[in-house]
Amino acid sequence: MIRGLACAIFVGALAVGVAIANAASAQTPVKVLLDWAWLPYHAAFITAQEKGYYKEAGLDVTLEQGRGSASTALLLSQGGFDIAHLNVTNAAQMIGKGGAIKVVGLYQHKTAAAFIGIKGKVKLDGPQSLKSIKIGSTPGGSDGLSLKVFTAANGMKMTDLNIVALDANAKTAALFGGTIDVVSGDSPAYNSYVRATNQEPVVLQLSDAGVPLLGFGFAANNAYLAKNPEVVRKFIAASKRGIAEAARDLKAACELMQAKVHLSGTVERCVDYNQGLLALSTPPTDPSWGRQTDEEWKKLLDTLKSTGELPGDDKPLTAYYTNEFVPK
Repeated sequence: MIRGLACAIFVGALAVGVAIANAASAQTPVKVLLDWAWLPYHAAFITAQEKGYYKEAGLDVTLEQGRGSASTALLLSQGGFDIAHLNVTNAAQMIGKGGAIKVVGLYQHKTAAAFIGIKGKVKLDGPQSLKSIKIGSTPGGSDGLSLKVFTAANGMKMTDLNIVALDANAKTAALFGGTIDVVSGDSPAYNSYVRATNQEPVVLQLSDAGVPLLGFGFAANNAYLAKNPEVVRKFIAASKRGIAEAARDLKAACELMQAKVHLSGTVERCVDYNQGLLALSTPPTDPSWGRQTDEEWKKLLDTLKSTGELPGDDKPLTAYYTNEFVPK
């Protein structure tokens, strides 16, 4: 009888072990490409990974660092990745040029692009005040696009501005060294750089100067989206949980990122950076989080077409975005 009981226990334990193994193997692998190499706002995805939100959704997510949103959009379109976190303006450009991707979530409806200077050293009193100062800018990419759209929206020419071409890594040093008056770039990043030196930034946000460019969101490869709609839906929901948890305790999220991957700068600057990005984004607790509108997409596409950054195609808005996969 004892022998029979022992055998039953063994069989039961074996069945449990098989069930656990099957559950683990049932997780769907997902290849996700980020917009850039590790930056403070990626703490939300590290949080979702380490807290087990992706696993709870049945997903085995691999996060890959990117090299800029334009590159991320291209690699996603080529099928090298399933889903991406990227600047939606760059995604729109890729789609307009025939790229096989679609935006499936948008949480930053205002571009973070701005002109940033140091209080006491420069005054930014609107677009016209930029004509008399030196602007550090990185040619090409989103920075160049922002400047082009900004000047067009404000009845100016690029030649009206004194633009100093600088490598992205050189702009901060040039600002602090006084060789330029302001930088053209993302305000959350540069504001945190300035405050880290115990100075205060002055900012002219492009979204307040008639520039309708969109910020961060998610896109999926079209073929992957057609075959795995539920995976995309689960990924966005789990990522939203990560963003909400990171927002709840930014210090803990930044410390987690510092411990698990790479955090450039201090935890304090990471917190500052994230606070700036959250201020430009829809709160993850808002019922409208992730949702997009025809109006904002029409403004974006019309702007890109008017500046020659998008072909004058006749693609419907449904080719660019969908709200079908946003958590309800």
